[in-house]
Amino acid sequence: MDVMKHGGDVFRYCKESGLKREEIVDFSANINPLGPPPLVMRVLQERLFSIYDYPDPHCRELRHIISRRWEISDECICIGNGAAELIFLVMRVLQPKRLLTVAPTFREYEQAARLEGAVIEKVHLLMEEGADFPLDEFVQKIADVHMVVLANPNNPTGQCIKKEALDAILETAAVHGVYVLLDEAFLDFVADESERTQIRHVESYPNLIVIRSMTKFYAIPGLRVGYACATREMIRKMREHQVPWSVNSLAQIAAISAFSDESFHEKTLRWLQEERELMQSELSVRGYDVFPSDTNFLLVRHSCFDIEKEWKRLAEKGIFIRDCRSFTGLDSRYFRIAIRTREENLQLLRYLPVFRSSCCMGGTIRG
Repeated sequence: MDVMKHGGDVFRYCKESGLKREEIVDFSANINPLGPPPLVMRVLQERLFSIYDYPDPHCRELRHIISRRWEISDECICIGNGAAELIFLVMRVLQPKRLLTVAPTFREYEQAARLEGAVIEKVHLLMEEGADFPLDEFVQKIADVHMVVLANPNNPTGQCIKKEALDAILETAAVHGVYVLLDEAFLDFVADESERTQIRHVESYPNLIVIRSMTKFYAIPGLRVGYACATREMIRKMREHQVPWSVNSLAQIAAISAFSDESFHEKTLRWLQEERELMQSELSVRGYDVFPSDTNFLLVRHSCFDIEKEWKRLAEKGIFIRDCRSFTGLDSRYFRIAIRTREENLQLLRYLPVFRSSCCMGGTIRG
């Protein structure tokens, strides 16, 4: 099979398995299984007529809501066709010559930067130590690059960067005039999101750009909507490079509605804590190494696991997991799974191989 470059390709899964979409349980995409929120679905149905008009090219109402939520100016916000568009926009505007990131991490940063001619330098996470962040090594390299790109929490490891480490990175970058692109696509799933987000600091750190996604938490990947927060000048430049009417009317309507549904947010965090603990425990009992996670997915490893063999076997059952071989530093021993409903989680556990030998016992890795 081809090495998977992204999760969530249900069109490929249907074609290769011969199954219908409703017969597939997709653990490869980190989407909230409780969504979309009922309010979002109801409002979308009521506002379908909006497709008759062009969308608001400035996303005024959505930017206003985001500005109130994070207490920043709406001139510091750019709405995009998903976080991916915003990542590529940032690279197009800044055109960094040298970029520093970690490995493994989301591969789109590297792809977007290389299109603008950047040289990529990677500092490897300490995978044998729970994917710990090598702060000293990373900070030492900041002065020699033009941009730092980090995901918080990181994908595929699922861990947030410690506050002290992130502060050190931001301060070092500020001293050397280095841009920092911080991808907080999965931070909505983190219990202390409000304390961890750096959005409120974009006017304090002129070289800081924070990107958020609404796809994952609110389960609207088909609509494509995300936002970037940065200085007014940076946002102005991004808007100049952005395709007109990039964000369609229904995406704007869905995002506006999603922000007003606080009960959905609370329900999601309660579900996630219970199901993540269950999956960490059950996978450990079955002999797997489970990396600690702050968000809605788990990176899992076993020395005897063969992703190509097991991916095909699970696919025959309509279950799809994320092959991690496309992530720098990961091989066929690793796979990533989204946390899903109790019924779906138990279904996956039922079909995953169990490793019982003493040399192959795993556990939740302590970071």
